[in-house]
Amino acid sequence: MNEPVANEKRSGIISFSKSIFSKFIFVFGLLTAGIYLFTLTGRFFFLAELACNFRFQIMLTLAATGILSVVVKRYRLACVLAFLTLLATSGTLSMYYPISTSTTASQTLKIMSFNVLVINRNYQAVIDEVAEHDPDVVTIIEYSKKWDAELKGLQETYPYSISNPRPHGFGVAIFSKYPLSDVQERQLPAINIDNPFLSAVVSFDEQTIRLAAVHTYSPTSRARMSFRNQQFTKVAELLGDLDMPTVVVGDFNCTPWSPYLKDFQAQTGLRDSRRGFGNQATWPTQWKIFRIPIDHAFVSPEICVHDRYVGNATGSDHLPIIVEVSTETSTR
Repeated sequence: MNEPVANEKRSGIISFSKSIFSKFIFVFGLLTAGIYLFTLTGRFFFLAELACNFRFQIMLTLAATGILSVVVKRYRLACVLAFLTLLATSGTLSMYYPISTSTTASQTLKIMSFNVLVINRNYQAVIDEVAEHDPDVVTIIEYSKKWDAELKGLQETYPYSISNPRPHGFGVAIFSKYPLSDVQERQLPAINIDNPFLSAVVSFDEQTIRLAAVHTYSPTSRARMSFRNQQFTKVAELLGDLDMPTVVVGDFNCTPWSPYLKDFQAQTGLRDSRRGFGNQATWPTQWKIFRIPIDHAFVSPEICVHDRYVGNATGSDHLPIIVEVSTETSTR
C-alpha cells in the first residue's frame, strides 16, 4: 500500500472515530441531563428520590460532559450542560461555603455517630476507632446484644450510657463521658420490627445540649420510603419545640438533596452540620466513587459547629462522623 492511500485510510479512521465519539458525548450528555432533571421530581417518584441521593456525582458528570461537549464542538449541548451544572452546583457545593460563627464557649462537645453494621465482627477495630478520635459522646447505630457485650470496655471511658440493643439493624446506644439526664426512649413507625429513638440531655462546662440518635428505614421500596418519611415526622414531633440546644445524629438513609429530609429540617428548624465542611460522604465504604452522605448531624440554631469530619472504615459499610459543637452565646 502506497503512502497516500495509507494516509487517506488513517485519516478516514480518525474522522470516523471522532464522529462516533461526538455522537456518544451527545447521547451521554442528554442522558445525564435527563437524569438530573428526573432527580428534581423526587417528591413525586420513588426512583427519582433514590436518584437524587447521587446529586453530587451527577453534578460532576454534567460538568465533565459539558467540557467534552466543547471539545467535540457540540456547543448547544455544552450550553445546556453548563446551565444544569450551575443549577446542580447551587444545591451541592453550598455545603462547602464557610459559615461565619462566633462563640464564647470555653469547651466543646465532641460527638461521634457510628453505624457499626449489625453483622460486622471487627469489634476491636471499632473500639480502636473510638479511641483514636476520643469523642465525649458516642452514639452507636445498629447496636445488637453482641455489640453490647463487645463494647462493655467502653464503660471505663464512658461511664454514662443508655442502650436499646436489637437483633436487627435498628438498635441504638449512647455512651457519654458526661452525665445523661431526661432520657427518652420512644418508638418510630415501623413495619414488623420495632425502631427505637433515643435522646438525652448532656451537661458539660455549664452548657446543656439535648442529643438524639436515630436510624430510619432504608428506602428499598415505596412502602419503606413511606415509613421512613413517617419516621422523619415522628422524630420532629418527639423533638417538640426544641426548648434547648439540640443535636440529632444518626443514619437517615437519605442525603441532603432528598425533598423529605429538607421537609424534616424545615419542620424542626435544624441545620445540617455539614455546611461549611463539605460533602463528607459516608456510605458505602466499599465504593468511594458512589459514596453518598446519609449519616447526618443536625443542629439547632443555638449550636456552634467547630469541626466536622468522617472517620475510617472498620468493617462497617458506613464511615463514622465526628462533630465538635458548643452552645453559641453570641450572635452569628
